[in-house]
Amino acid sequence: MYDREVKRLRAHLRGLDSRKWSARSHCHGWSVKDVVAHLSTDEVYNQACLDGTLEQLPFSGGLRGWNERGVRVRRGLSPLEVLQEWEARQEWVRRRWGAIGVDGRIDTSVGRYPLRLQVWHLAREYAIHADDIEVPLSQRERRAQLRWRVAFGLFAAHEEGEPVDAEMVGSRVRLRHQSRTHELDLETFIAYLTNRPQQLKQAAARALVRRLGAAG
Repeated sequence: MYDREVKRLRAHLRGLDSRKWSARSHCHGWSVKDVVAHLSTDEVYNQACLDGTLEQLPFSGGLRGWNERGVRVRRGLSPLEVLQEWEARQEWVRRRWGAIGVDGRIDTSVGRYPLRLQVWHLAREYAIHADDIEVPLSQRERRAQLRWRVAFGLFAAHEEGEPVDAEMVGSRVRLRHQSRTHELDLETFIAYLTNRPQQLKQAAARALVRRLGAAG
């Protein structure tokens, strides 16, 4: 799934013209180019996990500050430069992960962590940001993607100490929230999990996610 997310992101980004690179994304204040700059920032972190330099990363200001700096310092680069940086960093990380094997463990900001789960986390991150820049998917691909995103999203919420009381039932999710039960389609539930109502096309679904609030 990780490799599929990378492949479709690359294919989409390589086909963009300058107008589409500068278009607004669903990340407030970020263009499509800014989102890709953020992906490079993610890979800087992944590289540091692998080469033992985590303590050298400038995390003053917390995660939000780190993310904003990563985008800001790349604003003067061209779209091609931003794309090439992300591709180069991602390929380096992928090769190192391949050498370790998914049954291995790596250093992270929370200590030694299973590589298999780290790969899933990044696959989910790529899927979220692909939606932010509206990377197209066939209906079949979208259905398969949403199912693994729901399954892993529920696991990740529990892992992060903010469990979500929900279960997937067929092609829908039964969410129990503040003494009420909601039946959500997979798109709407993913928007709830990721706090991105703006990604939804239907106004009623966006309003529902905003009423429910962010997961956790």
